Amino acid sequence: MHVNVAELIDILRDFDPETIVEMAIVAPVSADADEITVDQFEVEGVMLRDPADSDGEQVVWLIGGDSNDVEEFIDAMESVAGAVQTNHQAEVIDLERAHTARR
Repeated sequence: MHVNVAELIDILRDFDPETIVEMAIVAPVSADADEITVDQFEVEGVMLRDPADSDGEQVVWLIGGDSNDVEEFIDAMESVAGAVQTNHQAEVIDLERAHTARR
């Protein structure tokens, strides 16, 4: 199952606009275990993926993780200008930089 942008906007519409959005990544502890782990991350960026990477569909990544790793990922994506698999022009929206620019 996937959620498209319109569905996500519809879901989030009922929340206070100042509510912080985070990601919760749920994964098994190991391939053999019945236990799970949950990692919680702030959404620090947004990136439109190349439709060629997703069976022709447009896909948006919400980017989060360790802040240093995210910053390194954003810098890498901006510096290679999309030389990732399909040579797509990858534009990452760094939410912290965008928020600071709006002030």
